[in-house]
Parts: sequence; structure tokens; C-alpha cells
Amino acid sequence: MGTVVSTLTLRERSAEFFFKYLIPLGWLVILTSMFIAGDRGRVHQLFYIFLALPTLLAVILRPAVLKPLICNPLFVAIAVFSCYTMVTVAWSSTEDTALSLMRRPLYIALLLFCAGIVGMRSAERLNGLTRYAALVAALAAAISLAYFILVRLPAGSERLDGYGALYNPLLSAHVFGAFATFWLATLLQSRKLLDPTPLLCLALLMAAVFATGSRTPLVGIGGALIWLVCVGDRRKGLVLVLGIVAAMAMFVSLHPEAITQRGLSHRPEIWLESWRQIKEKLWFGHGYDADMIVLIPGVGLLADPHNMELGVMYSGGVVGLLLWIAIYAVALRFCWTHRSNPGISLATAWLIFGIGSGLTEGMAFLSRPKEHWYLIWLPLALIYGQWVLREQAWRITDIRRG
Repeated sequence: MGTVVSTLTLRERSAEFFFKYLIPLGWLVILTSMFIAGDRGRVHQLFYIFLALPTLLAVILRPAVLKPLICNPLFVAIAVFSCYTMVTVAWSSTEDTALSLMRRPLYIALLLFCAGIVGMRSAERLNGLTRYAALVAALAAAISLAYFILVRLPAGSERLDGYGALYNPLLSAHVFGAFATFWLATLLQSRKLLDPTPLLCLALLMAAVFATGSRTPLVGIGGALIWLVCVGDRRKGLVLVLGIVAAMAMFVSLHPEAITQRGLSHRPEIWLESWRQIKEKLWFGHGYDADMIVLIPGVGLLADPHNMELGVMYSGGVVGLLLWIAIYAVALRFCWTHRSNPGISLATAWLIFGIGSGLTEGMAFLSRPKEHWYLIWLPLALIYGQWVLREQAWRITDIRRG
């Protein structure tokens, strides 16, 4: 009997250690992985070691935690979309094995569980860890800008492309823009508009976004700003809008080529050709991970439609797109209902940023950890963590009332 009690005690202590320390560390690591990893492969390794494995072990040690995690409406919507996407592998031309592709929804589930477990314990901790990651992002932006201005710009580079795991101007802009949105929301939620920490971090990250020369992250940030003005302090929001518009006008006056030089970057032609291919298998798509080749005269061959929704539709057809929209509908309905909550309002701003920025991204909607996670799965996980906490609070209240 004593051995059984001792074993149970050890199991509970181990689970508590995972819940209290390792899983929160995993959330912090995945948010900062693009800045601390030297290359893309190491981003995956950091995810496996610090988030996936500890979260999986924690669930095994304390399986009772699964019920509130998997019964959440947002998790159900994501699970249904993922299951359908895996079914489409049956008619896909992909060269990867079905087993390899099926791991990707598992990675998403573990990310959600990680955020849910952290949020289940404390919304303050979930938001606090995200804030620490945003501070790291601002520091990374400062270092990237300094290196770009002092080294790369004199050598002839016209756009900040990122360093280490960040190597592409557009993708780097999406990562920096995601954290710029965080600080934008934080600044608008501060007691004073000129709160120095959010203001400095926002300035550094916006400067990094401008230096990449990418424009769609600005669309995403604009959408997030509209949301924040609508649900928050409108006077403060309008002052900030005027400030950002003035900064953009100054930037454009100094470097007009950054906005006008590339025109529409052949996006209309890319989307029209993508739509032509989508119509070939309109309802159920070409299958997940199916190769896509878009030939644009004067540009060459492209491997995706440069639009997230078109990418989903190419893979899963109209059915896949409707299930994809359902995920956002479920998330945004929850966010609108609880828009007065600062943490949820901030997470919603990030999600809206991802929707806007996804206008020029495509195909990597269900992937291993990469830049696209900052547009899709990380903001959804942050909302999910807040949701799990509220559901648990309601259950406790109901029990007490009963």
C-alpha cells in the first residue's frame, strides 16, 4: 500500500513540475524560437524538446486534464478541419508518407494543449510569458536593424531579410509584425499613451517591418488597429492612428520606392492562375501537400498561390475552406463576446493581424513550426488558452453554487 501511495505521489509531483515549470518554458521558447535558433531545423528541435515532449508527458501523467482541453469548441473546430485535411491525403500527389503528414496536426494539438495548460493555471502567467517573448522580439529587431544599417545596407542590400532562422523579408516582416501588434495592443491598453516600454518596443518592431520593405504586414497591423480602436479607448486609439499615419507618411516621403517600386508584385496574376487550378477540383481540392506550380510570365515558377485561403482551397476545396472559415468564426465569436477582457482583446488583435498578413501567404497552413505559425496557430493558441481558463472558472463557479 505504501509503495502505491509513493508511486502516486511521485507521479503527481512529476506532473506538477511539468505544469508549473516545463510547459510554461515551452510556450516561451516556441514564441522566441525564430530569434534564438540559428536555422530552421533548430526551430523544430526547440519545439520538440521544450514544448512537444513536456506537454505530451504532462498529459500522460495527468490524463484528467484532457477533458477540458479537447471539449473546447475552438479545439473541436481545429480537430475537424485537421481530420478532413488528413483525409484529403488519400487523393493528394504528395511524396510524403501519410504518417509523416499526420504528425503536423499533432504538433498543432500539442501547441494548443501547452497554451491551454498554462492558461488553465493563470491568465496572468500566459500573458506575462507572451510579454517576455515580445521583449525578446523587440531586442531581436533592434539587433537586426543595427546589423542591417551598419553592415548590409552599405554592402548594397535594399531590404532587411532577417538572420539565422529568419532569412526572407516577407516572412521576417510577419514575425516582427506579429509582435508589433502585441505592443500596439499593450500600448492602447496602458494607462498612459506614452508608456515608454510598449512605445519603444513598438517603434523598434515597426522600424524592422518597414526595413523589410514588405507591405502586407502593414495591412494586418492596420486591421488590428481598427479592432483595438473599436473595442478600446477610441480617443487614445485615434491619437495613435494619427501617429502611425504620420510615421508612414514620413517613411514614404523619404523612401517612396519601398511602396511603389514593386507595384502589386504580380499578385493578381498569381491569384487568377491559382483560381484556375482550384476550379479543376473545386469541391474537395487537390489534396493536402499536393504540389502546386504557378507559372507567371516574367516571374517564373512559383510553388504556392500567395494567399492563405487560396492555399487552403487548393488543398481541400470548398469543403476545406468552409471548415477553415469555421475555425476563425468560432474564435472571433468568443473574442467578440469577451472583447472587454484585455488579454482576449490583445489575442484578437494578433489573430486579425494574421488574417491580414495571410493575404500574401499560402499553402503552409498546417505545418511544422515556422513563420506561418505567427499568423495562424500562435494567436489561435493564445485565444484557446484564455478560453480554457474561462471555462474552468465557470465550472468552479457552478460547483460552488451547487
